[in-house]
Amino acid sequence: MKLLAIAFTWHDGNISYFDGNKIHYHKLERTKQEKRYYSENVWDWKKEVNELWNIDVKDIDEIAVVFDTYENFIDFQDYPPEVKEVSQGYKNATLMNKQNNPINLHTDKNIYYVGHHYAHSLSSWMLINRESDVNIVFDGAGERKCWSVYKNDQLVDSGHIDNGSLGWGLREAGKLLTVDYGHRNDIAGKVMGLQSYGNLDHSYLEKIKEYGISNIKEMYSFENWVKHKQDALLAGLTSLDWIHTVHQATEECLVDFFSKYASEDDLITYSGGVAQNVIWNTALKKKFKNLVIPPHSSDEGISLGALEWLRRKNNLKPFKMQNFPYIQSDIAPSTNPSNETVEVMAKLLAQGKTVGWYQHQGEAGPRALGNRSIFMDPRIPDGKEKINNIKKRENYRPFGATVLKEHVKDYFDLEWDDDYMLYTAKVKTTDLPAITHVDNTCRVQTIDQETNLGLYTLLKEFYKLTGCPVLLNTSLNLAGKPIAGYPENAKDIFITTPLDCVVIGGEVWYKN
Repeated sequence: MKLLAIAFTWHDGNISYFDGNKIHYHKLERTKQEKRYYSENVWDWKKEVNELWNIDVKDIDEIAVVFDTYENFIDFQDYPPEVKEVSQGYKNATLMNKQNNPINLHTDKNIYYVGHHYAHSLSSWMLINRESDVNIVFDGAGERKCWSVYKNDQLVDSGHIDNGSLGWGLREAGKLLTVDYGHRNDIAGKVMGLQSYGNLDHSYLEKIKEYGISNIKEMYSFENWVKHKQDALLAGLTSLDWIHTVHQATEECLVDFFSKYASEDDLITYSGGVAQNVIWNTALKKKFKNLVIPPHSSDEGISLGALEWLRRKNNLKPFKMQNFPYIQSDIAPSTNPSNETVEVMAKLLAQGKTVGWYQHQGEAGPRALGNRSIFMDPRIPDGKEKINNIKKRENYRPFGATVLKEHVKDYFDLEWDDDYMLYTAKVKTTDLPAITHVDNTCRVQTIDQETNLGLYTLLKEFYKLTGCPVLLNTSLNLAGKPIAGYPENAKDIFITTPLDCVVIGGEVWYKN
């Protein structure tokens, strides 16, 4: 049986396909090379799937689609509740766009509309070996909801955006703080790094924690901070203290929220764009040891959730995902690095050089996990400035790191493996300035031979030369641009920046 799932969202459009044997996945921005790319025309899906996988539409048995029901194609305001929720799949519904015209996907196949949050809740299937006890979703405004809780495959509670949204709260806070951005969905991640420069106001923290997740709008109100400081000028001058305190309050309220719906031993899957916040994730993981977060937790993962819905509907065997998370249908090199190339790159890294690394298929999710990365020795004192000069990033933003699993506890206060850079840890040494954020933390990827053999081999060779089992690992892209999806993108970054060299498969490009 051949199944297709399409995410028609106003950002991070993605498509998943089951050909009867194998899962295929693609986030469109990787090959379009347009950050947060989405298709403005719903009929473009035919062209996209044909270019990606040479699919003949007549051979597809069923199609599931997920819309962004708030921002983009559909206005559900006047539709009955069963269509607004679409939670269990709504077959061949006649849905209207915001211009009150029927949406036509230009196919006679059975179409199933799957709810935005429900697709999120199903998107962790490749990371769990049984049905989760609780599925929790937090995002901006999918289906006019900012959060949803599912148990036994049923929606048990949700929060309306009229009461505020964590995704939107961080976004609007970033605008107030004058954060620079290309796409507004980039703001929240930048605020996560920026808030660390503020100081905690303990009395204000206790005040706003009373609002809780049920009243996010008030928790993120800057006017409340002005009232607390009793002076608009003083409030403006201490805005970093405000966002730091609000960020801490959100962390504590999230832990309380999860405790309302789950026990500490429950298997919890957590998704939505908010699940990219590594600081909040860490607080949750410390209390809920069986918390599972997919690297594609934001909207770029919802086609994988919709595909899972089709599998369940048709009572198919559980899918198996090969080489996860390296599943992008982007352009893979035709060769691999030789042992000699790996040794040369390790020596260059040990000499303080920066190395671009483009190997195999790209990673699912927004973070580089070793196949589309830039590496550097994290011990270099001015390493942050060096990488920022390459990537054109703001100086206040932190960098992640990759560490050999057998050495992680020597360098980081991390209590569990983190293959996907979804948590943060205290740095135990002062010897890694390039990856140590102002709050003495780092977002860490732990790695072994099973995680990514190519990166493991490179890092092991670097460790042999330097005694350091850690590399700075940042994505192979420039600020405001997607991660490289073609070898040519990697070459362009090498040519137009001070990047010292780039390895594309087995091919190496050096600066003269």
